[in-house]
Amino acid sequence: MEQAFDEFLAAEPKHWLVGRTGDHINSVVNENRSAELPADAPLLPRLESSSTPDVLAFGPFPDATWFLPTYILLGNDPRFAFNVVQNVGDVDDDGGPFNRATFTLTLKEVLSDAVLSSVTSGQLHPVPDVQPVVKLAVPITDSEGRLTVRTVTGTTASVSGTSFTVTFELSGALVKAAYVHLTRSGELRLEFEPTYSGYQTTLVTAPDTGFPVHGPIFQGFQFEVFGDGGNTGGVPFEPSLIDRIGGYVFFPCTARYRRDLKVGLNFHTDAHRSRFTITAEGMTRPIIDVNDLNNFAGQRSEFRELTTLGDISTRYPSLQRVFFGQASGTVIAVPDAYGILVTEQGALAALDSIVDESPTTLSGCRFHFTFTAGPMADPIDLARLRADVTGIPEAVGRTLRVALPGGLDSRTPSSLQGFPGGQVAFADGDGTNIQVGVDISDDRPTPAATLVNLFLQQLASPGPAPLFGTVAVRLDDIFPHPVRSQLLLNLRRTAHSGDLLTTRQPGPPPSALAANRGPLHLKLLQCADVRDGQVPAPIVPLGGMVLEAGQTTTLQGVGAGTVVEVSRMLEVAVPLPKAEMLKFLAFHTHTVQEVQHPLTTNAAGLNFAAEGVSTIEVEITLIANPGDPVPTLTLSPSHTIDFVHVSLPVDSAVTGLDSTVVLTVNTTSGARTVSMAHDFVDKPILVVTSSTIH
Repeated sequence: MEQAFDEFLAAEPKHWLVGRTGDHINSVVNENRSAELPADAPLLPRLESSSTPDVLAFGPFPDATWFLPTYILLGNDPRFAFNVVQNVGDVDDDGGPFNRATFTLTLKEVLSDAVLSSVTSGQLHPVPDVQPVVKLAVPITDSEGRLTVRTVTGTTASVSGTSFTVTFELSGALVKAAYVHLTRSGELRLEFEPTYSGYQTTLVTAPDTGFPVHGPIFQGFQFEVFGDGGNTGGVPFEPSLIDRIGGYVFFPCTARYRRDLKVGLNFHTDAHRSRFTITAEGMTRPIIDVNDLNNFAGQRSEFRELTTLGDISTRYPSLQRVFFGQASGTVIAVPDAYGILVTEQGALAALDSIVDESPTTLSGCRFHFTFTAGPMADPIDLARLRADVTGIPEAVGRTLRVALPGGLDSRTPSSLQGFPGGQVAFADGDGTNIQVGVDISDDRPTPAATLVNLFLQQLASPGPAPLFGTVAVRLDDIFPHPVRSQLLLNLRRTAHSGDLLTTRQPGPPPSALAANRGPLHLKLLQCADVRDGQVPAPIVPLGGMVLEAGQTTTLQGVGAGTVVEVSRMLEVAVPLPKAEMLKFLAFHTHTVQEVQHPLTTNAAGLNFAAEGVSTIEVEITLIANPGDPVPTLTLSPSHTIDFVHVSLPVDSAVTGLDSTVVLTVNTTSGARTVSMAHDFVDKPILVVTSSTIH
């Protein structure tokens, strides 16, 4: 009978049957005169359908139901990978690279909605011995322009429980087609043909000679099979022996069923994007776009300038350019300028005085400035940019992240103009910050102490910043063109982070409490609500309100959003007294205790003859060091400039050198004295004019 049944299946194949796996089992008759499996038969489902697809109503024991599992993709698949390899020397027919790819994803067996809705009680059992067979159907356009579908059978591996991975090996044009479908068109499809074990219920008859015969006979037997393995619904079949000629038998079989699953854009997400990779010339990196598959993939930056937002500098005044990372989804906002960073610790600026061992030095020391420069990006501009990028075409199907440049681009030198009297060095700081170092030493005609005071004056300049330069900022290590931003070292134009805390206040009307967390006074310029990622109008001007160190103030007109952003700058006096400078600049004296500082008088602009002056004797008394004698200087028509070096504490040479100057003016009619106060740090040269001596 087994041979006859095999011949029957070969002649009249059934789509749900793969083949017989064992010898037939004769049915037994129950009290209802119906055929059923013997009690000692192995527990397998019978392939007659229930009224619901995916369900085989005849369970292994009472009140139990076999079901056919269906399959789903994981929302965030930790094992997903689309890894492309381009080997040296492999060239496709069109002269481009020959791509090979390994595509791995995870699938999970689940109960279909049909099963869940139809089975309300009893036990559910997945059909036994399930072996998933999965094919990837790839729509592809052939060389003649016709759209065809090519399939690739995958290799499965169990993960745990009801989950398993399937891996497809792709090559040539299939790689590009699959990548485009995964990231753009979403037309990939998975075709399932799982197999499982079951009984095929069969009516077997052996017609006698002369008995009417319907259909072919195999080895003297005729077969009528029932059901389709649960692929479709139908009235459950219960074989009755009444009015039947012949008997029912059950053939152990391997059955199969078919399912389809559209992949769509399930993997075109932020969680999976970095796992589309390409390996070429010993380097592995994320796939940026389909051009990586069309061309031989060398090093290539993922960033391109974002133009869909229009004129960046007009729309966001504190920014100059915006770049889009096609693989990572990172949007890098390049600030218009970098400036001294102000945090809750104050302005990150320091001045160190250090011994200069050179025997030829004028003052016996050198000075080292250290600045942490941060991006001067208005927080309101950044909030508006974060809101705006959600609506650009590049944001479809993904979440974009706005960031600032990650420090310096070491391939392009940075510079500081406006101060030729120092040596400047640049280095990466933490995160988005940059370290700037300036060394001033006695390697020039002008003493270092004088140069450092000039530098300090320029730091506090109220006009256009005289200490300016450019920094090259980093997008990634291979972006082909320099991206530059201004560098401004000025206390009146600064970058800010963590120095101000805003808290929404309860009760109408909405408001916010702004707290100055740092040691420096802040000038508040404007504020705005950020609500659900948006910056609703209006932006509230604050008119340069001064918020003193450690103090709080209430901001009206905001507080209805989730966050309140505030534009701010330092409050710096005009002019800034030298003693006040130390509030903004940490001054450290190392091994230097004293420096040689010049005290200079200049009467080159005085007409000695017209004034009737023969000589002028200059006596200087240092207020901070009254006990240190200063030699008397003498000015005359033939010697209009005179100076003397004095040994001073470093602090005095930097913070201020208040002095009392007594001029003894010798004329033909006698001598007279003129007394005045002068700071030789603020004004290193005392200029003597006609008005000075009268």
